[in-house]
Amino acid sequence: MERAKLIVKNFGPLKDIDIEVREMVTFIGAQASGKSTLAKLLSIFEDENFRGDYKVSFEEELKKYNILSYLTDKSYIDYKSKNQNITIADFTFQKNKLDITTLQNLVGRIKNISLNNLDQEKEITEITKKLIKSTVNTYKLLLRENFYNIFENETQKVKFEIEFSNVRIKKLNIKDLHIDLLIDILKREQNIESYIFLYEKIISVFPNIFLFDSLYIPAERNFLHLISENTLGLINNNIQIPKHLLNSGQDYEKAIQTIKELPLTIIDKKIKYKREGKTSYIYHNENEKVDLLESASGLQSIIPILLLVEYSKSLKEEYNFNFVVEEPELNLYPKAQHELIKYLIKNCLFDRKSLILTTHSPFVLASINNLLLAYDKGQTNPKEVNKIIKKESWLNPKNFIAYELKNGKAKKIMNDKLGQISENMIDGVSDAFANEFDKLLDL
Repeated sequence: MERAKLIVKNFGPLKDIDIEVREMVTFIGAQASGKSTLAKLLSIFEDENFRGDYKVSFEEELKKYNILSYLTDKSYIDYKSKNQNITIADFTFQKNKLDITTLQNLVGRIKNISLNNLDQEKEITEITKKLIKSTVNTYKLLLRENFYNIFENETQKVKFEIEFSNVRIKKLNIKDLHIDLLIDILKREQNIESYIFLYEKIISVFPNIFLFDSLYIPAERNFLHLISENTLGLINNNIQIPKHLLNSGQDYEKAIQTIKELPLTIIDKKIKYKREGKTSYIYHNENEKVDLLESASGLQSIIPILLLVEYSKSLKEEYNFNFVVEEPELNLYPKAQHELIKYLIKNCLFDRKSLILTTHSPFVLASINNLLLAYDKGQTNPKEVNKIIKKESWLNPKNFIAYELKNGKAKKIMNDKLGQISENMIDGVSDAFANEFDKLLDL
């Protein structure tokens, strides 16, 4: 199901990109084909700091992800995000200028306008009231039980029920007079500060509609172990490390302080992760342990993913959370790759969560195909399929899309009719090896 649309032209390795974004997106391609660039752009556009803070510039975000140099006079980037088929965020960069439209961004701008006269205040007030009307009517917020959380006590809630009973029963759109009535119920003056207060209150009560955040897990995640105790110092001393890595390092620091123990059944049922003091250990049994920094490279690669995902469960649970994982297959045996993909779908695709993967691995694509097929077969044989693949890891084909990046373009490799990734894409790698092998045999 499409939730966003991204168009990119003349931006680094991306020459002519036009893609649909669903709850889960996978990019595959050779090195330097633009997979990470697309993932980073999606991270920026799906992040609350960028959407909500009008002072944050697009260039600053690109610099944070180390892709600012890709921007030229010919670059064109357009991203439109939807909720219930309604555009809730619109970013267009062209002619070295970014036009951004999000509800939070507009409110931020309004809050920081210096009002010079009554006419200007009246104009800004009307704009804010129009925003409130549009928001409440578009999403039918008056009909939602959570709307009561806008009010501060039972008296206000009862008054709301009485005053708005006819509007709610008949499912009518609210008008200016209703907004003023809400202000009165909240016992506030009818001024610009009160209207902004009401609007921000609505956003805070319905974060699942309006608030977004990205969790970026980089391919360089093994590096996070080395800086986990020194991230703040590296930032304060302006060490020349890409800022997105330092941000990931900060998240990782919080994760290791929060998640003290974790089973590693993805690798082996006997193995577990444990944090003791300031050291992370891998336990191979109850008595044998090894420092994480001295453990197998596959463990060093997968631990940051698991810790960050598990840590995220304690954060912003009501947000639209966008997980971005670069090359999940790094240093992992194919079976472990499959188990990791099942884990990610189970933990990153529920309740307004989304997942972006970049990969070089046909095993990852094959794994995803199994989970797509499990969903399909599970509609008629749920118990039998659940014995093979647990239901929480089934992947609805309507929520998934995959692209191959090549020569600056993105080719869709998801067959929506079959609900599968094209077999030609998965078989292509093995066919190339087989062809080479046959030629050698013929000598």
